[in-house]
Amino acid sequence: METTLKECPVCRSKASCFPESQHDSVFYDCPVCGRYEFTLNGFRIQHNSHLASYLYYNRFKGGLMHPEYRYHTTMKKELCDTYKRNFEDGDITNGHPVHVDDDIINNWYPKSFSERIDFILLRISSLAKHIGQPVKFDNQEMFSLLFVDRKELLDDSAFPQKDGPTWREDKDCILEADYVLDYLKESGYVKDYLHLRSETGVELTLTPKGYARVDELQKNTSYGRNVLVAMKFGEDTLTLREAIRKGVDDAGYHAVFIDEVEHIDFITPELLKHIRDSKFVVVDLTHQNNGAYFEEGYAMGLGKPVIQLCRDGVKLHFDIAQKNTIMWKTEDDIPVKLTNRIKATID
Repeated sequence: METTLKECPVCRSKASCFPESQHDSVFYDCPVCGRYEFTLNGFRIQHNSHLASYLYYNRFKGGLMHPEYRYHTTMKKELCDTYKRNFEDGDITNGHPVHVDDDIINNWYPKSFSERIDFILLRISSLAKHIGQPVKFDNQEMFSLLFVDRKELLDDSAFPQKDGPTWREDKDCILEADYVLDYLKESGYVKDYLHLRSETGVELTLTPKGYARVDELQKNTSYGRNVLVAMKFGEDTLTLREAIRKGVDDAGYHAVFIDEVEHIDFITPELLKHIRDSKFVVVDLTHQNNGAYFEEGYAMGLGKPVIQLCRDGVKLHFDIAQKNTIMWKTEDDIPVKLTNRIKATID
């Protein structure tokens, strides 16, 4: 496969580019956006103004020390599921694709300015290896970190321009970035930052107040829109997975499945971290999965709201049998019931 260095179509960084004749697509490995693939049906997603930040915050990064087979892709969900099953069976030819579309991107995207600030503080904290350590971001990484739109979409329903929306000038992006950076500084979350207005970007250091906010977020974990879903994973539960995802997404939250999350640690610490970071947890107990029971117990111990689901006719363990549970007969029942329960008990 011939590799070339091209401009990332999402953030304009220099990225490795791999044309894929098999999928009629182009694969990119970008230092800011991570590993992703655009297929022919991904033209509109490519111009989603929220895509750059979505990929940055959820990116899959490769490397010799930690080989990464996962990548975001606009290929059809059904094909992604097929390749995932092949991967789990040992066939790594097509890697481990993670489907992305406009609904997934927009449901993940923070709904308010204050949510953006929380995302930013948590990200800076996660990148600082030691307390008080400055973290450097080049311009493109800074724009994604701060949720700065790269493109100007003149018509949200169509692309009047021949090649889609136009790129915003760097000076306009920097002006918007400065607005957010000034807020972080004036709020006492970051020290006086070094911003050179060039490709060297910005250097940010959290203050004690910034770390206190991070501690509060991680303790209460009521920030953001992430929701950990605990269930049995496997080929026989793919339809169930997507029904739960739709129910969570339709309520305005972002469903997190641990097998779709980038990590370099052992799975258990990463799983527990995502439970702590979730606003609430959704658990399906249909398959009497011990892991799901454990994850629900851990969430309840943290004081997290837990929404239970179970297929009608399955007997629940006596410890949680009295808990109000969404009982479903077919997966088609789940999205509306789950959305309504979230809106009634969480929002």
